[in-house]
Amino acid sequence: MQYQVIQSQFELNEFAKHISNAQVVALDTEFMRRRTLYPEVALIQVYAQNRLALIDPLLELDLSPLWNIFKNPSVLKVLHSPSEDIEVFQKFAGFVPAPIFDTQFALQVLGKGNCVGFANMVNTILEVEIDKSESRTNWLQRPLTQKQLDYAASDVFYLMPCFESIYAQISERGLTDIVIAESELVAKKRAFMVPDDQVYLDIKNAWQLKPRDLAVLKELAAWRRNKAEKKNLALSFVLKEHNMVEIAKRRPTSLSGLRNVPGIEAMEVNRSGKEILACIEKGKSISEPQCPQKLLRLIDYPNYKKAAKELTAKIKHVAESNDIPADVLASKKQVNQLISWNWKKTAEERASLLKPDLLQPWRYELVKDELTDWDV
Repeated sequence: MQYQVIQSQFELNEFAKHISNAQVVALDTEFMRRRTLYPEVALIQVYAQNRLALIDPLLELDLSPLWNIFKNPSVLKVLHSPSEDIEVFQKFAGFVPAPIFDTQFALQVLGKGNCVGFANMVNTILEVEIDKSESRTNWLQRPLTQKQLDYAASDVFYLMPCFESIYAQISERGLTDIVIAESELVAKKRAFMVPDDQVYLDIKNAWQLKPRDLAVLKELAAWRRNKAEKKNLALSFVLKEHNMVEIAKRRPTSLSGLRNVPGIEAMEVNRSGKEILACIEKGKSISEPQCPQKLLRLIDYPNYKKAAKELTAKIKHVAESNDIPADVLASKKQVNQLISWNWKKTAEERASLLKPDLLQPWRYELVKDELTDWDV
């Protein structure tokens, strides 16, 4: 396996020029996610036209020659499980390469199992054992070791022949558009920001809280996300989720009272105590009629089990008709997402949110005739 570690603008320009006519590009990134909200990009791996390059994004290089290729709609970008890579590009480059062919999802479409890891895919298709010992290494250190570089290069070197095998099967069954559309949906969901006033709805155990508690949680959840974005801190480093719920229940009025909340850490109080107390006061000042209503879980709805069973049966029928695994067309989570959309969201809330996966391309085109009662 030969590869080039690009160190200069000249080398980058020459590499981009060499692969500019490629129809397919194998792509991967290495990044770190320590205490930050957003991934810190550390390396970009590209393989096309029998040339493999490792590009250091920490160098002061003009990456636009590479970006032009990644943006070119006639060049197919191949990645394996690209959800986090998509986020890397959204934050670092300001765009998402397109179109993307996700080999992991393609294997699911082919009925080869869910969430097939890269090493397992390479072993199954190419009968090659990959050393994954560097997967948790410090990619931001410089210089990178030879072992790190070899590991990073192998991710795209073996990705290309795996793609060729998988693509032949996908295209033979006429399912290429589905695979590409799924990555487009992933990118759309990654880029979407839930409105501030609805962030609290995704907090675990929020259903246990009373309306007044929810008014406080609503303020805390929006504040936490906004602070995490401004400081580029992981949400849990601003305030842990279970602590938010406990604070909303107890609603302390002082820093000492906040410190006495079970589970709260001194770091959380020292860094954000006054802001947390301000959120509590804001939530307490909301009039009773304006407090959020108590949240219901789907299992609290009398007809949930029946509705889920009927939906699952319809989806299974559509999946079988199109020779697609039923859990690829819609997982249990995606079925619940559609039911929640209909039963739990107001028209106003739906107008500010992304539609459920089953009402998005490509799934909607397949299921729309079966789900007319659920398309609101």
